[in-house]
Amino acid sequence: MFNKKSLFVPALVISISFLGVSAANAQTPRCYTLASLQGDYAVVANYGANVAISLGVRSYDGNGNLTGTFLINEPTAGSTTGARTIVTGTQTGTYTVNCNGTGQTKRILTTSTGITATQVDDFVITGAIVQNGLIATSIADADEVPSAIVPGGIFLSRTLTRLPDYSF
Repeated sequence: MFNKKSLFVPALVISISFLGVSAANAQTPRCYTLASLQGDYAVVANYGANVAISLGVRSYDGNGNLTGTFLINEPTAGSTTGARTIVTGTQTGTYTVNCNGTGQTKRILTTSTGITATQVDDFVITGAIVQNGLIATSIADADEVPSAIVPGGIFLSRTLTRLPDYSF
């Protein structure tokens, strides 16, 4: 009924398929690291219920350090006409990344209006690519305390989108 030759081919196919699955699983990164945040990211930030907006660029070095610049369009203090003020600034800081894609940044902000403050943000990686590990392509974050720049006890949330690598 059955002979050894008739079982050999199916056994061979099954064995090869197990080897292929093992190799594929071994190559898929399963954990985010500091290196998952590297390169330049566009930043769009929203203060409270659209009280102010900020645009900027943040650079991560893949080793836990960040730098950035920003521009904030905020209400002019004391204005009864809805006047707006543009505030620019820089930031430097550090970040940590957990295996599950959550993490925290600690940033020192310096603004064109003379404000210097330390802010702590919590983030989650919301998109990534596999490229020598997991590389974050999109991030959502929120400050742990109200904004140090826009007055009124307003909380800030941001979305970050990784910009393409380019060289000139």
